Amino acid sequence: MHTITNFRDLGGMQNKHGQQLLKHRLLRSGELSKLSPAQSRQLVQRYQVEKIIDFRSADEVRQRPDISIAGTRHVHIDLLAEAQHKAQASITAFSQLDSTARTQEYMLALYRELALSPAAQAGYRRFFQELLANHAQKSVLFHCAAGKDRTGIAAMLILEILEVPRALIYQDYLKTNSMRSGENARLIAKAAATGASPAQQAAFRVALQVDKQYLQRFYTTVEQHYDTMASYLQSVILIDPASQQQLQRRYLQ
Repeated sequence: MHTITNFRDLGGMQNKHGQQLLKHRLLRSGELSKLSPAQSRQLVQRYQVEKIIDFRSADEVRQRPDISIAGTRHVHIDLLAEAQHKAQASITAFSQLDSTARTQEYMLALYRELALSPAAQAGYRRFFQELLANHAQKSVLFHCAAGKDRTGIAAMLILEILEVPRALIYQDYLKTNSMRSGENARLIAKAAATGASPAQQAAFRVALQVDKQYLQRFYTTVEQHYDTMASYLQSVILIDPASQQQLQRRYLQ
């Protein structure tokens, strides 16, 4: 799947009770704007994709639309539609940063926004509604632009519900840095060729990566405002115990 950056199947991960996530059920990636016909068929035939959830903004979708795949349903959920602090997660927004220190602050603010923004909370609620509504034997592919921040939080939330150890959640999250290394280098080289200063290139490099402290900011923000992740999932994302059990039956073996 070389034209999809940051593509991976969460299947095979083991939870705290020794159960494994089913393969070809939960897929995460970057945008699907460069899919070939052969890869589209592979997503449907090999990975059994029935639904694609796109977390990008309306502008991102308009500028780089996903390739349509016959037999799948596309669901658009703009997680940062009403971001209170103007934090955005698009490649374009990242390319405009000009200081590594300010970029780290920007990313930490972005993860706080993903935890507290009403639009993000409503979006993640919709994400779980779509998971629950999907055909039990089919897969869901969820993505944003780079497949790292908005998608990273979605992956973390479902892995929390499936009771995957937090160490493995961080491991999956940080895998983005190796899986995006080639694409990130290409984007930085393109920025340099179009006049980006060394400081801008350095900031862009930071923004294109994930860092343990970013995911930790999400966890900390949730704990500060909602006491525990379990409370957040139930009271904000509205995944009650019955829904959690349904998701566990669907995605674990």
